[in-house]
Amino acid sequence: MATKLSSALVAPAKVANILDWRKAVGSVMALNISRDRIGIAVAEHPEHFSESIPLNSLSLQDAKKSQVNEALISELEAAVRQHRICAFVVNWPTHEGRMGERCGKVLQVLDSVVDQSNSVVTRKRPFALWCNYANASSYEKSPVDEWGRSTDFARAPKYFEGMNYSSKSATNQELSNASDVAADVLDEWMKNHWIIDAKMGKATVPKKQLSDFFFSAHSVDEYNSERACLQAALL
Repeated sequence: MATKLSSALVAPAKVANILDWRKAVGSVMALNISRDRIGIAVAEHPEHFSESIPLNSLSLQDAKKSQVNEALISELEAAVRQHRICAFVVNWPTHEGRMGERCGKVLQVLDSVVDQSNSVVTRKRPFALWCNYANASSYEKSPVDEWGRSTDFARAPKYFEGMNYSSKSATNQELSNASDVAADVLDEWMKNHWIIDAKMGKATVPKKQLSDFFFSAHSVDEYNSERACLQAALL
């Protein structure tokens, strides 16, 4: 049975369609959920040729476990109303094509938001997960064993002094301003779904999207369940 969270998940192209439909009065919001902050950026339809605007990021430091607090929910609800948000693009922080602790954090925070508010992420105001498609596709195309498992997980890494661990070391995105990262994610998503020519004053939909990675609703429920949760020490 689909959860409230997975019921609100759509493909990135669907968010583009929603923005096309609401381009006169709507905007899209990008969320970049890190270990201690939620970066926020908003953008109108590319037909308006306006840049993605980073907003003040929200702190997760006062959150209890995976639950966000009421103050953060209130700020999100206010931003959604102010900018007339019709859908969300959420940064999906894979590491070298693999889903790790940070992806789990994203789903936990989103699940908490959906559980506590009926006016942020909903089926009528859905979200899409957007990742670096080049990394995602390289993971998906990696060889599999006779059981259908990726052989990447069986290959031991080469250890060296100062080696970074995806579960423990800060990534470049985490070291950057959270809302600036959200704006970059939104810009990348825009360029993938429209051909923007400011000089000609045109923003057209390409015949074929450059990429449209889609983490399915069923996969969200599987990955967000306690049984499928990966221990950070193993990543």
